[in-house]
Amino acid sequence: MDSKRTESRGARLPGVRPAVVGLDDRDFAILEALQEDGRLPLSELGRRIGLSQPAVSERVKRLEERGVIAGYGARIDLAAVGLRMTAIIRLKTTHEHIRPCLNAFEALPYIVEVHRVTGNDCFVLKAIVPAPEHLAIIVDAIGRFGEVTTSLVLRSEPERPISRELMIAARGRD
Repeated sequence: MDSKRTESRGARLPGVRPAVVGLDDRDFAILEALQEDGRLPLSELGRRIGLSQPAVSERVKRLEERGVIAGYGARIDLAAVGLRMTAIIRLKTTHEHIRPCLNAFEALPYIVEVHRVTGNDCFVLKAIVPAPEHLAIIVDAIGRFGEVTTSLVLRSEPERPISRELMIAARGRD
């Protein structure tokens, strides 16, 4: 068999990572706890899940190395830093505009999320701006690529952590 092939049959699709296997209940407990508080001391994490600090440290390191833990970050109060409006922007464009659109999104600092989607729209964007005139700049900049629809967010609910049940279901386990 060709050594360049992945473990699964056939070639690996670009940008598609295989599912991570080999996680046990303690790994899931670590992931749940770190989603709630990424600054949780490893000694406290170990106490919660019944492992020593060195054992937890080794597991966290392994989860980081395998890419299961992709990073750590802080949640910022957007209004406290002057970003008072959130908008969801949908863009319907053509295939030849996909790469130019991505380049344009990258150049617009107020666009904080880009999702390529199926259906009538090609992209769903999340933009956070200080004032309406900044939103107008975004709409004007991407409007040349196609039809733009914008919705202002009235309120956002806190993002939910990825549950153990969802992680298990994604792996195909009961």
